[in-house]
Amino acid sequence: MTQEKLLLAHVVMERAGQAGYTYLVPEEIKDQVAVGDYVMVPLRNRKVHGFISQLNYEEAPDYTLRTVQLLKKRVLLPKTLFTLAQWASSYYQSTLSAFLNTMIPNAVRKGVEQQRIKIFTRTDQDEPEGLTKRQSEVLACLPVGGSFTLSEATQLAACSPSTIDRLVDAGALSLDINTEIFEHHISVPDEKHSLTDEQAHAVQAVQESLDETTFKPYFLYGVTGSGKTLVYMELAEQVIKSGKQVLILLPEIGLTPQLAARFRKRFERVSIWHSGFSDGERSSAWHAAAKGEKDLIIGTRSALFAPLDRVGLIIVDEEHDHSYKQDKTPRYQGRDLAVVYAQQLDIPIVLGSATPSCETIYNVRQQRYEVLQLRERPSGAQLPQAEVVDMREECKRQQQRAVLSDRLIEALQESHQSGHQSIILLNRRGWSPVVSCPRCGYTCECEHCDISLTWHKSTDILRCHLCDFTRRLPDECPVCGHQEMAHRGIGTERLAALINEKIPSLRIARMDADTISKKHGHAEIIQSFARGDCDCLLGTQMVAKGLDFPRVSLVGVVDADHGLAAPDFRAAERTYQLLAQVAGRAGRADVHGSVIVQAYDPKALAIDCALFNKPKSFFDAELALRERYAYPPFTALLHLMWRGEKAHEVEMAAKEQCKKIETVRKDEIILGPSPAALAFAKGQYHWHCLVKASSRGAIQQLVKRMRKSHILDTPKGVLLVIDIDPYDC
Repeated sequence: MTQEKLLLAHVVMERAGQAGYTYLVPEEIKDQVAVGDYVMVPLRNRKVHGFISQLNYEEAPDYTLRTVQLLKKRVLLPKTLFTLAQWASSYYQSTLSAFLNTMIPNAVRKGVEQQRIKIFTRTDQDEPEGLTKRQSEVLACLPVGGSFTLSEATQLAACSPSTIDRLVDAGALSLDINTEIFEHHISVPDEKHSLTDEQAHAVQAVQESLDETTFKPYFLYGVTGSGKTLVYMELAEQVIKSGKQVLILLPEIGLTPQLAARFRKRFERVSIWHSGFSDGERSSAWHAAAKGEKDLIIGTRSALFAPLDRVGLIIVDEEHDHSYKQDKTPRYQGRDLAVVYAQQLDIPIVLGSATPSCETIYNVRQQRYEVLQLRERPSGAQLPQAEVVDMREECKRQQQRAVLSDRLIEALQESHQSGHQSIILLNRRGWSPVVSCPRCGYTCECEHCDISLTWHKSTDILRCHLCDFTRRLPDECPVCGHQEMAHRGIGTERLAALINEKIPSLRIARMDADTISKKHGHAEIIQSFARGDCDCLLGTQMVAKGLDFPRVSLVGVVDADHGLAAPDFRAAERTYQLLAQVAGRAGRADVHGSVIVQAYDPKALAIDCALFNKPKSFFDAELALRERYAYPPFTALLHLMWRGEKAHEVEMAAKEQCKKIETVRKDEIILGPSPAALAFAKGQYHWHCLVKASSRGAIQQLVKRMRKSHILDTPKGVLLVIDIDPYDC
């Protein structure tokens, strides 16, 4: 007699350190469960959560099986994403649960719901009669023609919530209770022109793959301001009309508001997706996508995991940006994983950039990607005119270590007097990078990291930009007692002050990690600059990426060659990309653009090629160096990082395990171990080694041999981090 088969579920536990187990699926939910379901199961004497990874009908074992329980509010990951998680966990040498926890955020797993938000709007009617003087003053502080929350209203008007409530009662404000995600919407102008011939050709090429429903990677290579976004929108329209969904990835949260505003001009069911959400907003966005309520998702790296079940096209904008690489577990490269996802879904993917990565250029030259070029700016707009200031000569002329050249100040004054706007890039933040004693040389350093603290003048504190440790600026040197500490170096806060000393009437808005730390900080600064509330946008790398302001006539770069000294084989590539990107912010409309770059090595290849539009020269030289010294894309890399609270234990673990790796390697090259560039960070000591191999497959095989020989097992108190295809090593 054949034994009846039971439906069994293999469940991967939510906690990364727990193994998976097999459970019985009760008869009453057999028709409801699916692979990817987030469920509750018994484990020993408690209830835990996990994900169903397999469902199979099998004969009953000779022991009693415990049962799976579905949650009241079902959380189900689409099968396509579950397949991606399995591939990613294997390739990036992470646990499956780490990727599943990333794909289903904690807020979703815990059932957090979106809070009811009060949204206020100023009514069109004149100021109502009967308002007190204070109420009239408050009303005058509130924006006309836009929505705002209660907290924003009380901050803008420096008033209590009860005052806002009284304005609602008086009819001066309208009130709406919103359970949707509240975004700071910004206004953008209508698109002024139809597709150029090059744009139309690009759309047609991708459309052929869309019609055939087949995987094909495209690289949209367009100069800055060439209209890549218009190509994206035209393709998105075709995909949405066919009943499918579009996924658009951006490298930075700061790019989301402006691009989202442009897409909302054309599409209705658009959702943004980024790390700035509250738990309730994140949960609401996830469930809206899972229910199929959105046609287009725009977001940062994690948007790749939005639970869409009808994806027809993936677009990765600014594909070169290193922000696509996640620097914490699970460590994955969002651009590369997007290509894998598109291949699994059998759909086209478009990678776009004006400054591609060396890996993408190599893939184009190997004919793995089809290149689509946009060589010209629409409407005849010209690329900006570039000028390099040799700061060695400038320092001699000013007879001091100059921060700002006279030429840059002159150009800022000309731009300001003409009614135009400007952008200044400095690849640092704060007021002064180093505070030290001029007598004994003592430097204020972080207690938990091997780096100096940065002084922020506005708050008069010293802050560690790695672990966020803060302390008060000392009145005297704690070592020798000298009464005055010296400030060396330059940060965004101090640079803004120096510019205002020269041009007091110039209204400067800073955009760096300090000024955008509050919610919607990016969007507020972008909107303010777009409205013309300020004349100059000064900031760190985020001002260089993908922003479009038609009134910007001047871009200035301070310390352009600063990044070339970094101990990183990608230093030249990153400098080239940064300078070419920020230069492209100027002259994007009818305004003629100019770029003034300050550098101590003005003839550096990366600077010359970025400013004078010589991409082929740069990539030919850079790829030749990469091949000569065996770096990607000609090889594959594995980075191993040991860390722990006791220096000698970390050092011993790194040295002993590297010796064992030598016994299982084949042709791989091992560099190290050695103390990491930041040997002490966040209270832990760090050692690392880098492994070079001929291919990614060779790296995967080496890690398998290491696991089989238990080489990766570390002693208590030491953690080993495995990073496949590392970026910072």
